[in-house]
Amino acid sequence: MTEQFEVAELVKIGIEDERSGVAFYSRLAEKVENSGLRGIFADLAEQEKYHQRRFEEMLQRLGGVRTPEEYPGQYMAYLSALTSGRAFPDPEGAERAADECESDAAAVALAGRFERDTIILMNEMRSLVPKKDGQIVDELIREEQNHLVTLSEARRKVHG
Repeated sequence: MTEQFEVAELVKIGIEDERSGVAFYSRLAEKVENSGLRGIFADLAEQEKYHQRRFEEMLQRLGGVRTPEEYPGQYMAYLSALTSGRAFPDPEGAERAADECESDAAAVALAGRFERDTIILMNEMRSLVPKKDGQIVDELIREEQNHLVTLSEARRKVHG
């Protein structure tokens, strides 16, 4: 018999990821020297709050949606491997990482890493959630991609 993985577990990771983004960007908005960057990071924190709400709404709808596994624990092991090297594991870790950024350029670089990690996670989620929720994930992926573009432009300004 094929084992089943509860998709809600992945959405919960997405919620935690967005909480971490809010904490990270909020702390950076307080910390960085460049006023333009402060505004960018404050805006990104607000966008991450919106993403968190969207995932929380999705979680409410999902109920017990499951996807097949070849063996028990297969998908949780994969998710653990996928998330173990993330920029930061939780909101507290995100704040610590922001505090440890030694320059505005380092903050922008770490923010880019966080956004890339988030896009990878969302791409994985996209293939597992129901079609209606997949459209929401696609929308959020596009927004995260825009975050990367914003950060790329900010990196050019910080590096001169």
